[in-house]
Amino acid sequence: MKLAKLFAIASIAALTACTGLSEDSIHRNAQIAALNLTPDEERIWNTLTPEQQDRAILFIQNGGTLIASLGDR
Repeated sequence: MKLAKLFAIASIAALTACTGLSEDSIHRNAQIAALNLTPDEERIWNTLTPEQQDRAILFIQNGGTLIASLGDR
């Protein structure tokens, strides 16, 4: 288990160094990828503010939908 954690940390460090991305942005991108958005949802996603995206992440992780997270937008 410790070896896997060390490998994950080293991988993140390497990605950060090579891409110039922060650990936070790598984590955020992984979160978004895990949502498995459809192409239509991805188009909507790209129009959302960061606050709307945060709300959508919570909705989707709790079984809701991207559209439901928008309310009456």
